[in-house]
Amino acid sequence: MEKVVKFAKTIRNNWKKSVLGVVALYYGGSKAKEKYHINVLMRAACKEASQYGDALIPMERNPTTITVILNPVANKRKAKQEFEKYCEPLLHLAGLQVNVVQTASEGNAKEIVETLHGTEAIIVAGGDGTLSETVTGLLRRNDDANLFPLGVLPLGRTNTFGNSLFPGGQGVEKVKQLIDASMAIIKGNTTWKDAMKIEPILNDEEVPSRPIYAMSSIEYGAFRDTLARRDKYWFCGPLREYATFLFNGYKNSLTWDCSGTIRYTPPCTGCGNCIQKKPEFKTKWSFFFPTTPATPQTDQTKQLNPECTTTQELCYKSCDLKIQTENKEDQIPAINVLIGKNAYSYTEFVSEGWNRLKKNGCDAHTIPVRTLELIPKQAVNESMLEIDREEFEVKPVKITLLPKVIKLFYKPQLNV
Repeated sequence: MEKVVKFAKTIRNNWKKSVLGVVALYYGGSKAKEKYHINVLMRAACKEASQYGDALIPMERNPTTITVILNPVANKRKAKQEFEKYCEPLLHLAGLQVNVVQTASEGNAKEIVETLHGTEAIIVAGGDGTLSETVTGLLRRNDDANLFPLGVLPLGRTNTFGNSLFPGGQGVEKVKQLIDASMAIIKGNTTWKDAMKIEPILNDEEVPSRPIYAMSSIEYGAFRDTLARRDKYWFCGPLREYATFLFNGYKNSLTWDCSGTIRYTPPCTGCGNCIQKKPEFKTKWSFFFPTTPATPQTDQTKQLNPECTTTQELCYKSCDLKIQTENKEDQIPAINVLIGKNAYSYTEFVSEGWNRLKKNGCDAHTIPVRTLELIPKQAVNESMLEIDREEFEVKPVKITLLPKVIKLFYKPQLNV
């Protein structure tokens, strides 16, 4: 009993050190538990992947070759380390011949993919920006390269599209997400997803430029500008995005006026006006992994929808505009145009921003379209918009939906 009393007195007289010790012990214990669960997950995944690697392949062909486009500076330079630790071992154990190509600068992924040859699948190891560049390079080619499967390893800071394919989180959940993404590539299940083609509307004097392609969204306005500044509030840790709305909701430097005009055509189930028939194309991949059986479809190119080319015009006034692909199965392919409110008070802006961070949707009017011409009002300051988390100068653009144009590896039970 005397020892217990003495111990209690020691704790009371050194309470600061005691609290620090308890916190350190708890942190160390949680990290050890997390590491244990990660090791269990990786051990099970390696065992499953090795079963594919031990499978026999015909003598007349080589192992399946895949090319990984790795952005080594993604997610504050953590992407390369996580790829080598959690993804690359699984791909090698599955018997794949893995060629890793690291991007050297912004836009380099486009250049790599445009000139890439000798591969049977392309894997994007990075965030939304790397994925957008890869898709742009893929769809700019004049051959059938877009029919190669595209894998997504969500290793960036922002993984909007990757998270929609493979939901994840932090710690153990993040590792599980990377394992699911890697195993989807190994198992070879594929699905087709929509993309957007973005072309600038030029004057007669301007030089034509090549189109940009996106998989997720185009964002323009005060909410986009606010989230673009979140890194300034790093000292708030995991609450920095919430702090960003608190500290910027009253500033005039945000794009509070992104008004303009849109001309759009309605969604179409598919007809001769808007469908280009996909050519038949087969790679050696289909001889190694199971593929999703093709569903017999009627030739919609011979059908005509009279409303497909009907153009409507809308003048809007708003401080928030978002254009995103819907990418839902068993629905008419469409691009959703979300137009927010014209004005927010400070409290309304902060409240709406926090709701969006909690994934509660946004307060906006939605218009489904197939093609869209966006003519923004002339901005006073140098406004920027984001295309799949990459910044571009605000200009008039034409946006076209490309239904089922990208073939992606996915996990079937997620019903994406």
